[in-house]
Amino acid sequence: MSETSDDHGIPWRGPVLAWAALLGLAAISLGSAYLPLGPGNLVINLTIAVVMTIVLAVFLMDLKSATMLVRVVAIAGVFWMIFMFALTFSDYLSRSPGE
Repeated sequence: MSETSDDHGIPWRGPVLAWAALLGLAAISLGSAYLPLGPGNLVINLTIAVVMTIVLAVFLMDLKSATMLVRVVAIAGVFWMIFMFALTFSDYLSRSPGE
């Protein structure tokens, strides 16, 4: 009985590819910090951060093969984090410059 590579993949291949993708995205983020793009730097770096988060969630947290309950909890955590950032940012914006 022969085993094919489709049945039993290399167990460290996924994490190593995710690590390489994260390193590449970090290098792109570092490179974009030295480009004078004005407000474009913020957009580029936030986009890179979102892509890095997706890579972490899907590959390193293994959400692609997780149960539906784990996926719902992960999504609820993301929404809670967005809610907390929105509250913090609204508090920051509501303060006058002299405070």
